[in-house]
Amino acid sequence: MFDFTVTPDDGDPFEVTAGSRDTLVWERTTRGASLAQLSEGLKIADMYRIAHIASRRLGLFSGDLKSFEETCEIESRDTPEVDPTQPAP
Repeated sequence: MFDFTVTPDDGDPFEVTAGSRDTLVWERTTRGASLAQLSEGLKIADMYRIAHIASRRLGLFSGDLKSFEETCEIESRDTPEVDPTQPAP
């Protein structure tokens, strides 16, 4: 469903794909979250939460969400980069 590149401060980047199980966990553990809301676009907090859930499930990260947020950069491979020099649509 969602593909991320995760770059830990102290390690090599890794690729993670968050599937339906990860999205289900995110929905069940995030107040007011729904798959329908994701169609409007992911907030960075949601991206971190979903990437963390998938990274833990796959055994690629063992810490809690706070540690993940503090020590990892993430990039969604599903969302095109926004050029700040271009006007908004």
